[in-house]
Amino acid sequence: MTSFKTLVWRPDTRPQHSPPPPQRRFSRIRNLPKRRRTYRKYSTPRRQTQRPLSPELLAQIRAEGYGRSYVQKQIRKKTPMVFELYGEHVKGVIVRRLTYSLDVRVKDRVRRIEKVDIKYMYKRERTSPFAPEIDIHPELKAKSQVSIVYRSERFQVDDSVLARSYKEKSPVALTLRGGEIIRGVIDWFSQYEIKINSIDEKGVVVFRHGLHDFEVIPGRMKRYKV
Repeated sequence: MTSFKTLVWRPDTRPQHSPPPPQRRFSRIRNLPKRRRTYRKYSTPRRQTQRPLSPELLAQIRAEGYGRSYVQKQIRKKTPMVFELYGEHVKGVIVRRLTYSLDVRVKDRVRRIEKVDIKYMYKRERTSPFAPEIDIHPELKAKSQVSIVYRSERFQVDDSVLARSYKEKSPVALTLRGGEIIRGVIDWFSQYEIKINSIDEKGVVVFRHGLHDFEVIPGRMKRYKV
């Protein structure tokens, strides 16, 4: 005779452990609400490309050299200047520098002065009037010479002579076509100008196109501060 085993249900008395809570990833962007969730796009910044200068402009900048920086400084500082032209004396402030001319504010108007018409220029002191110590060559003064337009006809000074005089701090004498003789020590020079420091260390910028003669004074004169 077959016997059947009776199955009896019994409750599970083993301790029940709740599953661990899911681990949260701490992310600033993930924890934000959906409406504020943003994503940053990282991209390399664009490099600002400068236009290459033409060879003609580069050559012009190198030729101007210190003269270009000198004029830009006076424009920035609004320095009162004095310009000695052929037969004219102009006082004003440079407002713009051009390749072959300067725009100068004279009183209430702007006047354009061609560089070829300028013999020399210097700063006009606000406190006390300054005039460089200039000697006059009577024969040249009587001729009343004007500016020379063509470069081939102008008096040429070798740059090596200027460089040696500048390095040795040798006094020089510049005779202009108008008869003026300016003596001093070379502060700087470019292809178009020569700056001379006089006895009291005041600077005069002489334009090379207005030269009649250039002379290096032998020895060091004590009256010039070197």
